[in-house]
Amino acid sequence: MPVTLDELSAIAQRSVESNKKNADNLGSLTKNFNALVDRLSKTPANGHPNASQVFGLPNARYGEDPLTSRGFSFMKMLGLITQAQNKEQAKIEWDIHDRLTKCLEGQGYEWKGGGVTGVNRFLAPLSTSFLVNDSVGQQFRYEMKQLVSAGVDGADPDHMKWIRTKQLENRGIVGNKALSWLNELTGGALVAPPEMGELIELLRNKEALVNAGARVVPLPPQGRMKYPRQTAASNTYWVGESAPIPDSNLGTGEVTLQAKKLAVRIIAPNELIRFASPAAEALMRDDMTKSLALGLDLAGLEGLGGDHRPRGIIRMPNINTINSTTQGANGDNVVGVDVYRMIAAVEESNAEFEGFIMRPKTLYKFYQLRSDAVSQGDAAGPFLFNLIREASDGVAQPTLAGFPITKSTQISQSRAKGTATNLTYIVGGMWSDLLIGMFGAIEFAATTMGDTAFTNDQTWVRGILSADIQARHEAAFVFLDNLSTTL
Repeated sequence: MPVTLDELSAIAQRSVESNKKNADNLGSLTKNFNALVDRLSKTPANGHPNASQVFGLPNARYGEDPLTSRGFSFMKMLGLITQAQNKEQAKIEWDIHDRLTKCLEGQGYEWKGGGVTGVNRFLAPLSTSFLVNDSVGQQFRYEMKQLVSAGVDGADPDHMKWIRTKQLENRGIVGNKALSWLNELTGGALVAPPEMGELIELLRNKEALVNAGARVVPLPPQGRMKYPRQTAASNTYWVGESAPIPDSNLGTGEVTLQAKKLAVRIIAPNELIRFASPAAEALMRDDMTKSLALGLDLAGLEGLGGDHRPRGIIRMPNINTINSTTQGANGDNVVGVDVYRMIAAVEESNAEFEGFIMRPKTLYKFYQLRSDAVSQGDAAGPFLFNLIREASDGVAQPTLAGFPITKSTQISQSRAKGTATNLTYIVGGMWSDLLIGMFGAIEFAATTMGDTAFTNDQTWVRGILSADIQARHEAAFVFLDNLSTTL
């Protein structure tokens, strides 16, 4: 088919436009190539251009993935406090701290920690059950509990033991490698190091008060809680016809729980913060929480009291105090009938006796007691307390006179009478009447400054727990002191 002049003109026009477009593209490519050559000409002396020289500076996300599923990290929190990491690298920890602080400040908690820069302090969840509902919502408490649990999920106990062992070695608590009794320069280097067994962990005391049944109550954000208390009853009178009825007033008072500081400080090598693992997380949390729990428990038993520490049960002025039936100049004897005297003292105060707290060897001293057989004082008869368990009893909690016993070496064995300084005591009563006020967050502070911390590349971490202990009725408890329990 013949082509018209108009069609030839249109084809020519399209060809010109295509060539122009190709020329523009070629110019753009040439410009980009020249820019790349210019950047490569500025390559460092090592001959390896960095990514920004080759590819420019694209928009890239910095820090953690916002959709991360990891839990609350104790180590990332320490890194945040010491500014080894920023908020973008520890989003979960900063979010919990920020939300928890806002919740508590809204209910009267005074926070002076400022931001991460400057004063390095941090609020972390201790126990969600100790956060009052009015200040921290149930959903937030549940979220914190899940995140804290996930933070040590998958922790390997063997790995924890290895970390602890290496820490003990570095501190000189475990002996150095037994290469030689001379030195490595004279053949000791040829001796193989000993094999490392599993760590023999520290034998700690057992908590007494909570195990005996003391009640733990949450302290509000302002750190004070008052319980109104009736201290005296009204009186009744027999009156005659048209005679006036005498006045009778109720006695009232209050029991106040006021937060007091219990602190613990640990020194951690910065490698644990930089290269944290679930095992290291679980190890440090476990050690700090156990130390705080035992410190609070001991104060509840024997604390001197005052503005800065709780008053212990045995130092409360209105507690029932009895002496051993058989006393000595240098310590009193453990006597079976004193068990019933203690129970009677509590019940005479209109309280319900719920159990004893004593050292293990005190219990076994009671179990050794026997009645007389032939002559007075021969102690050759039957045992006073039943030691035989039936098959169905299993490993039931030990009892005296039918009441449970909480055994704990938290109970002192350094009470003094006469020349004896190794005496102990027993305390018993209605343990549900003892209140342990606990603030549900623990305040952390950390520093890498100071001659020792800086030189040794360490982080010093301080944890502060706010708590107090009070008895609703001091007469609901009884104290038997200065016992000699030599077996």
